[in-house]
Amino acid sequence: MPPVALYGAGTLGRLIGSSFETGFVWIDDTPSKSGTLIDGHSVVSLEDFACEQDIDQALVYICIYQPGFSFLRLRDEIRRRHPHLAVRPFTDLLFGSASERLPYLFFELPSAVEEKLPKYARVAAKLSDELSRETLTGHLRLRMTGEFDAVVWTSRNDIPFIVDRLSPELTYFDVGAFDGDTVEDFIAISGGCFRHIVVIEPDAENLSRAKARLTESDYAAKITYRQVVISSSRGQLGFRADGNMGSQLDPLAIQTVPSLLLSDLKCDGNTYIKLDIEGSEISALREASSYLTVQKPLLAVSVYHRPDDLLDAVDILTSFPGYELYLRCHGESGEDLMLYAVPAG
Repeated sequence: MPPVALYGAGTLGRLIGSSFETGFVWIDDTPSKSGTLIDGHSVVSLEDFACEQDIDQALVYICIYQPGFSFLRLRDEIRRRHPHLAVRPFTDLLFGSASERLPYLFFELPSAVEEKLPKYARVAAKLSDELSRETLTGHLRLRMTGEFDAVVWTSRNDIPFIVDRLSPELTYFDVGAFDGDTVEDFIAISGGCFRHIVVIEPDAENLSRAKARLTESDYAAKITYRQVVISSSRGQLGFRADGNMGSQLDPLAIQTVPSLLLSDLKCDGNTYIKLDIEGSEISALREASSYLTVQKPLLAVSVYHRPDDLLDAVDILTSFPGYELYLRCHGESGEDLMLYAVPAG
């Protein structure tokens, strides 16, 4: 068997590595990890691994998956610098030797996706434009084949169906704002045409970074910040604050944060809510059915944290008359899959 390396000794890499039945080494770009052992396997740089191979087709599995990361770009860069290395995606392993670790985010066994194709056909029929249907087709191909070339993605700012509905009376709630990057996106697409922005982020470290990022904005006076979580119940909920994109509700966590409902997000004028809360989106939407029926806010809902998020979100939102649905993928590797709901007319 040719030499094998798993590129990325983070959460995903270690999850997959724990199921790997043959020897391998880690490749990781973090300098402090180089030369150490992680889970009993050596950590080396890409250059060191490539130089040690004197045979063709040593295997490198890229085991990184996060917003803003592109498997295709890293694959092509490795192939350019080290053409003797065979570079493959982590999905080869996740659908094979590490399949017992599924589901992972929206990834599940291809056979499970195939069984749901009739449901996805019904979803396609409810989408409002051809790009939405192309996005869905590409995402399903990724889920079934593991090949990232299938992904159809667009910029987070390329959402004309939202831009057309913005107004000076609108309040934007960024629920799960992380470090404020999506607030910057909203400001860019709105051109300042809004009344107010409410940044909602339960992780104190993330919220601090968002404040630092946005304090110099021309619109800083129109931005407020709330360290709360939106869920399906009010109260104090356990929360795992990792200081990164993965911070999320955790009933076993010692730390707690105040929890509110979507229906608590009240304002004068129109409302636009972005909901990206690490897998709690569906339960929050279900609880808010009366609010959504009456208020009809613009919605951008993250639907890539669980395998059935898209199916469930479409079922919920089509139960309220008068919403048009658009699907966009804002990540080159299939992440940031967003379902947009726009009141008709």
